[in-house]
Amino acid sequence: MNRTILAIAALTLLVACSSTRLVTSWRDPSVTVQEGSLNKVLFIALLKDEATRRAAEDELVYRSKAQGVASYTYFGNNIEAINAPGMNEQMIKDGIDGVVILRLVDLTKEKTYVPGTAYPTYYASPFGYYGYTDPKYYVPSYVRTDVTYTIETNIYGTKQGKLVWTGTTSTVNPTSLSTTVREIMEEIH
Repeated sequence: MNRTILAIAALTLLVACSSTRLVTSWRDPSVTVQEGSLNKVLFIALLKDEATRRAAEDELVYRSKAQGVASYTYFGNNIEAINAPGMNEQMIKDGIDGVVILRLVDLTKEKTYVPGTAYPTYYASPFGYYGYTDPKYYVPSYVRTDVTYTIETNIYGTKQGKLVWTGTTSTVNPTSLSTTVREIMEEIH
């Protein structure tokens, strides 16, 4: 019975740990950005579902401690406006120092067979044998499906007019959008 409790405790700790990790990153060596030097950042989450996009951008703005602007509040429903001629100059004029773009690069599903576990039973006496071999001492095998989201984050400096940092994060079995966004922000910070 103690092994069952230990196994459950170990599994709980694994699930509770951050499931996001930084896989790759690159930074422009010619650009130095001091922490706190960005006053206003435009956040863009390139997601197909509009409600999810807005929720992700709202979470990014929240995580930036109100130094951010969600793209849907800046561009409305016309996200393509970011590519309009003169838009970089307009963003600088509006006080936007940087643009952060998140996009889903890959989604993979992997099935893993987890074998069952049998715990030792009590053999000292033939009496009450069934009580000691009750099914609670056996965890059946099962197939677990892990889902991995790979997210690319690009940070552009409007004053520099170019990409200053890019990174790819991997999140396994995300529990919620806000948790995933928080973990990505913590990894790239």
